[in-house]
Amino acid sequence: MSWYLLAAINVVSISVGSLFQKLSMKKESSDPVASSIVFQFLLGFITLIYGFIHGLHTPSVSLLPFFLLSGILYATGTLSFFKAYKSIEASEATVLGGAGVVFTIAASFIFLRDKLTLLQLLGVFLILVSVVIISITRQKFKLNTGAGLALLGAGSYGLAVVSDSFIIRHYDAVSYLSLICFIPGILIYLLYVKRTLVILQEIRHIDRNLIFFTFLYSIQAITFYVSLSLGALVSQISSISRASIVLTVILATIYLKEKKHIGRKIIAAILTTIGVLLVT
Repeated sequence: MSWYLLAAINVVSISVGSLFQKLSMKKESSDPVASSIVFQFLLGFITLIYGFIHGLHTPSVSLLPFFLLSGILYATGTLSFFKAYKSIEASEATVLGGAGVVFTIAASFIFLRDKLTLLQLLGVFLILVSVVIISITRQKFKLNTGAGLALLGAGSYGLAVVSDSFIIRHYDAVSYLSLICFIPGILIYLLYVKRTLVILQEIRHIDRNLIFFTFLYSIQAITFYVSLSLGALVSQISSISRASIVLTVILATIYLKEKKHIGRKIIAAILTTIGVLLVT
């Protein structure tokens, strides 16, 4: 199978998955904490099966601190986004999520000594402009709690990518994907261990939208790594996947009826996509 087709599947799975994540948080009784834990463990089991098929390798002990770092960052990102989807629209969360690449670039510059170009700086500027556009309320710039959580999630995921990059330089990518998904779930559970009964109740009455979201998320993760194994460059597949930002806004408008400030959302989505492409 061509990696171009896998990249297209990646884009669609990200966009449609965002809709199901929003739907899983729409009910008044939906618990972002329990949903985050269920999501991480379900994702872990799905990717673990994929890992067994392709062969798993044991990581070096020296990499374990970086596994923990990535786990903490992904736990923060997952929990933040589930809480964000509880209070803001899927289209808004997706646009704000694009800001994660700013954190990736900054951390890469500081810790990995990557160089910054003028085009990358222009991309960062466009992303920041899109954040302002999506957060304008009555002609004033104001970040609500949901938007703040989305940015926190984006930042956490963005920093996790840098940690991932270091790990994958010394470890098999498929094995890493199969193992790292469990760590955030364990960490979130330990943080909220007193809510065990609520979490168990959520597992017994698991929302089917959460299952669909997890399945689609696993598809986008697997297609990303398979594309790399078929010869795609990280920059290529990462750039193509950003088309999901605009597609998510369009799908959310059609299927979730998120028509409020649609013009502003489309402009912000386009600016974010262009900005991420320039940064990448």
